[in-house]
Amino acid sequence: MLQILGTWLIFILLLIILHQGIKKQSVMDGKKGYRGWRGWLTGLFVVGALPLGFALYTKLTDERLDANIGLGIAMLFAWGYCALLCCVGLIVWGRYGYKRYQRK
Repeated sequence: MLQILGTWLIFILLLIILHQGIKKQSVMDGKKGYRGWRGWLTGLFVVGALPLGFALYTKLTDERLDANIGLGIAMLFAWGYCALLCCVGLIVWGRYGYKRYQRK
């Protein structure tokens, strides 16, 4: 259960990092395109939170002693999704740093 909650915290942290990067990028470009990203970020949160919620529910309610394949698949998806969000966040912040460096 601690593993699920830790993954959830990492997932939320990655979304906050991505949110701040997109916000800074929009302010730097002088565009108001940031408002359009709020819906996308909400969708990204729902896509990532549903498997984690399923994993937590399964862990709390299912008392089987055998292997729980659904829990493993949900966690594998969540970790892969977190890795993908981490890569996207690094790209967004890298673009922000590059543009900031070019302006100097």
